[in-house]
Amino acid sequence: MYDVIVVGGGPAGSSAAYFLGGAGKSVLVLEKEHLPRYKTCGGGLSVRFLREQFPFSFESLAKTSVNAVTYVNGSQETTIPLAPGAIDLVMRDELDDYLLQQVHASVIQGTAVRRICELQDHVEVETADGQVYTSQFLVGADGANSVVAHSLGLRPRRTLAAAIEGEIPVSADVMRRFTGRMVFIFGEIHYGYLWIFPKPDHLTIGIGALHPKPGELQKILKRVMTRYGIDFDVSRLHGHPIPIFTHRERVSSARTLLVGDAAGLADPLSGEGIRFAIKSGRLAAEAILSNKPEQYTQNLYRSIGLNHRRTMLISMSFYFIQNPYLILGTPNPFSTQGVVDMLADHRSTAGFILRGLFTLPVFAVTELTACFLRYLGKADLSKQLRAMIYPKDVNA
Repeated sequence: MYDVIVVGGGPAGSSAAYFLGGAGKSVLVLEKEHLPRYKTCGGGLSVRFLREQFPFSFESLAKTSVNAVTYVNGSQETTIPLAPGAIDLVMRDELDDYLLQQVHASVIQGTAVRRICELQDHVEVETADGQVYTSQFLVGADGANSVVAHSLGLRPRRTLAAAIEGEIPVSADVMRRFTGRMVFIFGEIHYGYLWIFPKPDHLTIGIGALHPKPGELQKILKRVMTRYGIDFDVSRLHGHPIPIFTHRERVSSARTLLVGDAAGLADPLSGEGIRFAIKSGRLAAEAILSNKPEQYTQNLYRSIGLNHRRTMLISMSFYFIQNPYLILGTPNPFSTQGVVDMLADHRSTAGFILRGLFTLPVFAVTELTACFLRYLGKADLSKQLRAMIYPKDVNA
């Protein structure tokens, strides 16, 4: 009899297991794959956020530093520089493996869960090889197609977006064009976008959208990437569902708590999931440690769900009239600072949008003044003005 069984060894499951094991609970982690294993993910994250969540160092984790963000909308392309360390890119197989190594728990890998049975005083977990494990509580961290959720009738009305992604080797010339910058491409697909992220020796490319037509993602991805000189075949692509939060859902029972993608916590606008996986894993651990698992759903809604409901409305507005958002927002360095703050969990999506709107007058006056100074031949003074006004972390 374990205190807690965690099904899934990704960021959500590892976070829950880390805080539970660190508090002295006996924890068993069941992971269906052998880590490190490939995981489809752009890998964009804030190391500042990781440092605030965990007491151990992430210096040994291989990271690709990002020094700029590029937004593409048709013929309009805007690049905003970033301060070093504002955003880093990692390979998910390495991140997941590293997090799981920090856990003080029993870990069984290569073991898929087949069935969950929740009884009055304990939970039984049956694996595909016929083994049965028992615990007082269960944390379901087994992804968008969660066996835990399905077995217990949790999240019956889930909403899924779709994404395909690939790790693509490219020529040295193409690699140099994207080294150090994240590229987001809009206007090519309804309710979605494309991305190009640099990794040490290849590019991560992808496309995601809500309710795409059959074959639409592959077709658009191929067309757009060809435009950038990125050639690939379909066999290099990996598809995966993105569970989008659209409304309050049943994500826990008396003894089971869903976290991460199993709880449907991907950001409705960006599809980001790592940050919310870690946050929900920690919230689940805190609910179990306080012996108040019944409070988990409410705490999760206050911490993540409420923001996601607002973000869903913003997302619909953005994709319906995205040109004004992009034309006014992407050149504004304050907007990109909002993205950095969101990844660090220091700002909500609604706060990011409001920051972009409220700083538009400051941005307009600054750019007009800087342009006038350059016209007068005072380029150095123009540069000093912009450096003084714009955020230090994002200084165009």
